[in-house]
Amino acid sequence: MKDNPYKRLPPLERKPDGTLCHMTPAQRKQANALIRRECCCYEDGNCIVLDDGDTCACPQTASFSVCCKWFRWAVL
Repeated sequence: MKDNPYKRLPPLERKPDGTLCHMTPAQRKQANALIRRECCCYEDGNCIVLDDGDTCACPQTASFSVCCKWFRWAVL
């Protein structure tokens, strides 16, 4: 079985209360443009890393929180 590089990424930073960091609407717009342009796991609105035989929408493009380790460590 092939090793998934996503699993080796460090965990996401969190606020002291344990919640994820949130983006403003302007930051989210910039992040979505960056994801569409730079993320090697993004294809036609879907996340290749989360694809287990059935397509899965990219959760980072739909969220105001920084919820994708690949986006945080590989794209940013």
